[in-house]
Amino acid sequence: MKKVLATAAAAALVLQMWSGAALADKKSDEFALAAAAILGIAAVSHKETHYRDGYRPKDAAETADFERGYRDGLHNVAFDPANSSTAFAQGYDAGQKERANSLSYKTSNVKGVKVPQAAMNSCVNDAASAMSVGRHQIHVVKAGQEGADNYYIELASGHKHLVCSVNAKGEIFDTRYGRL
Repeated sequence: MKKVLATAAAAALVLQMWSGAALADKKSDEFALAAAAILGIAAVSHKETHYRDGYRPKDAAETADFERGYRDGLHNVAFDPANSSTAFAQGYDAGQKERANSLSYKTSNVKGVKVPQAAMNSCVNDAASAMSVGRHQIHVVKAGQEGADNYYIELASGHKHLVCSVNAKGEIFDTRYGRL
């Protein structure tokens, strides 16, 4: 919620600057300031889960390269080492990872285990809350069953993975970061 409010406030500031710049004979300094604010909004609104631990783009150009790589990886475009940078490669890797996560429901790792809907909903809600993302950004990667009533579900968002231990009623008894 804080990011949404910050983004809305920054957008209002940009619009105010933009209209002020149009009325003030379109001075180049005001346009440069508005452009910097727009880039700031883009950097703030980007999902932190797409960055690997320890990596953050240093400037607007590196952020743009990361975004270009992320889109290419997400849409499965062939990697082009001739036109890439470290930021592009990091973004491409993040996009490929997100693509794999979003398509994971088609693999037998998840389909092989019949997890009750109450258990699945509880884990997805818990993971979304723990990772500070929306439910639609959580992907089920693997599922396992122990006994008649206990399930282990691996969920992912970007590079972060979480394992949820839950019973058939949807009562969560353990959540930890990691993989199954």
